Parts: sequence; structure tokens; C-alpha cells
Amino acid sequence: PDVSPDLAEQIRVAAFVDLPASSLEVDVVSVRARIEALDAVERARVRALASGVLEIRAIERVPVVVWRSGPGLQLLDPAGVRVAEVDSRLRRPDLPLIAGEGAAGQVPEALELFALARPLHDRIRGLVRMGERRWDLVLDRDQVIRLPETGAAAALAHVMDLQAAEDLMDRDLTVVDMRDPRRPILRLGENAVAELVRVRAMVAGEDA
Repeated sequence: PDVSPDLAEQIRVAAFVDLPASSLEVDVVSVRARIEALDAVERARVRALASGVLEIRAIERVPVVVWRSGPGLQLLDPAGVRVAEVDSRLRRPDLPLIAGEGAAGQVPEALELFALARPLHDRIRGLVRMGERRWDLVLDRDQVIRLPETGAAAALAHVMDLQAAEDLMDRDLTVVDMRDPRRPILRLGENAVAELVRVRAMVAGEDA
């Protein structure tokens, strides 16, 4: 299959041999090893043809997420393997963002969570791995959905059901804490707190 122009150039450099050369003169095992050492190559096949041509077929890793780890940004494939480094999030705005230590080892779960949160796609900033144990789903408006260590998908699915039925995440909330799915905790935003205080004061006045 075809590979990207950038990877094709990397392969050309990695596979350099003096051509034309006979199949006996080319160490195809060494050439293949150099090619497969490239981050973006999943596997490669190399043959030295009788015509003196070096035939190379490579399968390119496809990035599915951007991983922010420390100051750097890495593109990862579905297995969490590094594909390339990028200097800006804007290089791949089409890919979801994950962050935090240990996040690269949990790419399949992250993809599942992003799929479940699709109704909030335009508001999602990313998934942050917390303590290498669990995820926080971070939205715009400084909202956070805290997910449990186990059963994260089920917990997020419950939040999405509430979003569909009650527009939960459209409300003045800062945190939806699902770390204990049996006892979800909602943290109100400043406006909601002020309104709650006002209503309580009004009710207290009526009771006086």
C-alpha cells in the first residue's frame, strides 16, 4: 500500500544501498530492520530483484490520538505506539487529545470513551489520565467528568443518558464526579450556587 510522502522519504534514506546491486550483495534483513525501526512503520517487506531493483513494501502506522506528555506532543496508533512527534496541537486538530502519564498504554479505552462522548464532541478538550489509574473527561467551560478506575465506559454512558434526557452538561455544573457510580456527585457552578442560596433564603423567609 502507498505511504505518505514524508514516510516514503524516510524509508528512502533508511534503505539506502548502492544500486544497481545483485540480490547477493544486498543485506535485505538489515535494510528491513532499518525501515521497521522508523516510528511510522508497522512492518515492512524488502526484496532485491534480479533486475537490480530494491522492492520495498511498508505498512504505515495510522495515528488515532494526540498524546500530550510533558512538553511534547506525540501521535499514537490504536495500540499506543508512537507514530510521530508534532510541534503543535494544530497539526492534527482532527485527532482527539489524551494527556498524562500512562495514557499511551490505555489508547483503546480512550477511543471507546471518546466514541461514547460523541454527543459532546464539539465541547471536548481531551481525556486526562489521573494517577495512571483513571480518566477525567475535560470539556470547555471548565467542566470535568471524573470517571472511575473500573467501569469507566458504563459510568460515562450513564452521563450521556442524562445528557440526552436532561441536558445535564448544559447546566451550570463544574464537576460530574462518577468515581463512585452508585453515588454521583455534582459540583455546581458559581451562578447555580448563588441561585441556590437565594432560593434557600427566600424559603427561610417564608417559613419565618
